[in-house]
Amino acid sequence: MSTTVTGFTLIHQVPLRLCRAIWDSIPSSVRRTPTMFRVGRYIYRKFVRNTVRFQSHYTHFMRNPPLLSVIGALTSHYPANSDVRIASIGCSTGAELYSVIYAIKNARSDLHVKAHGADISGTVVEVARQGVYHPDVPAAQGGLYVAGRAEVASADGPSLVDILQPLPDGSLQVRDWLREGVTWLTADATDERLVNLVGQQDILLANNFMGPMQDELAERCLVNMMRLVAPGGYLVIDGNDLDIKTRVLKASAFRPVLMKQEEIWSSESSRSGWPWLRWAREPLDRSEPDWAYRYSVVFQIGDR
Repeated sequence: MSTTVTGFTLIHQVPLRLCRAIWDSIPSSVRRTPTMFRVGRYIYRKFVRNTVRFQSHYTHFMRNPPLLSVIGALTSHYPANSDVRIASIGCSTGAELYSVIYAIKNARSDLHVKAHGADISGTVVEVARQGVYHPDVPAAQGGLYVAGRAEVASADGPSLVDILQPLPDGSLQVRDWLREGVTWLTADATDERLVNLVGQQDILLANNFMGPMQDELAERCLVNMMRLVAPGGYLVIDGNDLDIKTRVLKASAFRPVLMKQEEIWSSESSRSGWPWLRWAREPLDRSEPDWAYRYSVVFQIGDR
């Protein structure tokens, strides 16, 4: 314990840039020990967690393939030709919702998907409704927040041919069979009346918009998202504060779905840089008592 305390003291005395260089020089096998996990969390909570917070419309197609695979697999128990209600809150320009619809249809072509996409920015909602994207150009220009990266890169085009069709001007449009049955609306994720607009869902996507919120608002927003999940349904939540997520969900009727948990957690290369970057992914630590809640992205609520 004294070694850890000494390490914490040194962090206060050395410039963070030098601290990060020292951290990066430590072998990964050492950084993944329980002691170094504690040091990393200290660095994150003390110096990084409350740094500049900003919202972004960053999104792209097929962002987390293991997660999409799991969502598709979770529909296996639905009766043939039944309805599946799915909503993406904070949907941005629609790439995530379209990707999830594709994953579900690819796994269960017989299901009737009834989807809602909602975002606080009417500009990006309109982009999502049209489903037209220009390679290497973010579609969220003019939205409320930073546009982020492009929804699709030129190099990604061939791998997305089942989702996107080319238009004469060089842009790409989501295929008609994926755009059918989707309702798009402008709405605030923190509004408690949201459930009256979209209803309860079998699958609720609430990714990558609560992280920049102040803690009290983020907690209220998470509780609001939980209200949107129908009995037996699934909450897909990522990009938020892990302490808040763990505390709130552990005290609820939601339970973590551990299918491909580690693959999902390690899938996105853009989440590297922990503990020095606020949006970076904390490494999965199974010595953490609440690891199943902390590092899960998919949760299921029991039947009531």
